[in-house]
Amino acid sequence: MEATSASSIFVINLTVFVNLLKSLMEFLNHYSTLILVAITAIYAYFTYKMQKVMEKQVIADIKITDKKLASDLVEMQPKEISKSSFFKFILFFNVRNGSSGSGSIDKPTLILKFKNDGFKYEVSPTTKTVKYRTRQTGSWEIQEEDVTDLGGTIFLRGGDSKKIELEYNLYDFNEILLKHLTENLQDLEYCIKFSDNLGKEHRLIIPTIRKRRR
Repeated sequence: MEATSASSIFVINLTVFVNLLKSLMEFLNHYSTLILVAITAIYAYFTYKMQKVMEKQVIADIKITDKKLASDLVEMQPKEISKSSFFKFILFFNVRNGSSGSGSIDKPTLILKFKNDGFKYEVSPTTKTVKYRTRQTGSWEIQEEDVTDLGGTIFLRGGDSKKIELEYNLYDFNEILLKHLTENLQDLEYCIKFSDNLGKEHRLIIPTIRKRRR
């Protein structure tokens, strides 16, 4: 009698197990596509996160901060500006590479932008200096050119930071720029643009302008 009871319990438990297994198989079969999509999404997410971590190790993350410009145009009266005028600008900024990968940026181009009509004029940074010297050779006087190459890019290793000072010279401007300087000087604002070593272009407004010390 006890053996029959035990056998019945076993059959019942086996039946319950089989039914549970069948239910599980039916559930997996019914929701297999949804489960596969969820697994794929989770895999894609962790792959993306891993890619970002790897990129941070090899791709530079260069940022410019604390931008200041010293300008001859500050406190200049429009009537003092003529076609023969010469203006010098000195740009100061900090640059930092927040990644462990090395990288570089072009030395920024200075942009003079007039807010009244959007007119822009670009001034390239000084990337070389030329000095002339005279050398006496016997009865001959020879003029020599001494060129110092300052380079056109700013290179930073991973984690590096630098303080940068760049010079810009504005002279021999065209009639349109001269007209804007003499008539709309109060609308002038300054920006910089530069590209990184990945070819991405950046544009930043220079918030601090002061008079250049001679």
